[in-house]
Amino acid sequence: MAAAQLEEVLAYADAAQKAVSRTDRACRMRVQRLIAEAHQLSGWMLFDRGSVSLAEKAFATARQSAEQADALDLLAFIGGPNSAFMSIWSGDPAGGAERAYGALAWARRSGNRRLAAFVSTMAARAHARMGEAELCTQMLVQAEAELSRHHKDEPDPVWLEVFDEAALAGHRGSCLLDLGQPGQAVDSLREQASVSAPIFVRNRTIWLLEQGEAQLRMGQFEAAATSVEQAINAVGSGAITPRVLRMFRSIGLKLNGCPDPAVTTTNARLARFIAACA
Repeated sequence: MAAAQLEEVLAYADAAQKAVSRTDRACRMRVQRLIAEAHQLSGWMLFDRGSVSLAEKAFATARQSAEQADALDLLAFIGGPNSAFMSIWSGDPAGGAERAYGALAWARRSGNRRLAAFVSTMAARAHARMGEAELCTQMLVQAEAELSRHHKDEPDPVWLEVFDEAALAGHRGSCLLDLGQPGQAVDSLREQASVSAPIFVRNRTIWLLEQGEAQLRMGQFEAAATSVEQAINAVGSGAITPRVLRMFRSIGLKLNGCPDPAVTTTNARLARFIAACA
């Protein structure tokens, strides 16, 4: 989850941009795609650091390079799981929905069903944040249908590996939590945890914390404490970004208001963890 290589990534991207005009068209298209991927990645790193305005600029640069490379899939990825999600997370779900639906057109044109499912899921997240349950359900159903049509033997970009059946279950859980359905949210989040790949530490941590929040809402204090403990264990001794740390602080405030002694030990461990990460 650390972004220690951000400056290095941008330096290579800038150097490639200066040299790309001297290559033939085939090479130029490949390099422009790599430049777009570099700026997309830097934008996500910046968002994870809490620098939304700088992330917006990075995504804009990524889109420009993706257009020059005629990379429809990258345009969809930047517009949906990146820009749209950032809008939703930052308190503008209506803007996130607009971006997601715009990205969905690019995803469909790219022909990648898995990508279309990912972008549809972002639209569902936006609708859930706005309390639009019916529209959210429609987009989740569409995402499931698209993902079911994806052939696993088809090659995908590396950045699309983060989205699969487990991730869809996690996002569904987030939607249900936003819609005020904590019981169903826990079911989906547990489904995610049972089959998710261990390499996606950020997602696993966030969804464990959301599972803990859902359990707190239902008065399941001991289960919530277990979920928070698992989230801390998921991070381990690795670095943690400001966006994820904010979620730990949020659940910490909720635990502080919990009257059940079952959470006392977890609350103390969480306070030490937050202090060490600050």
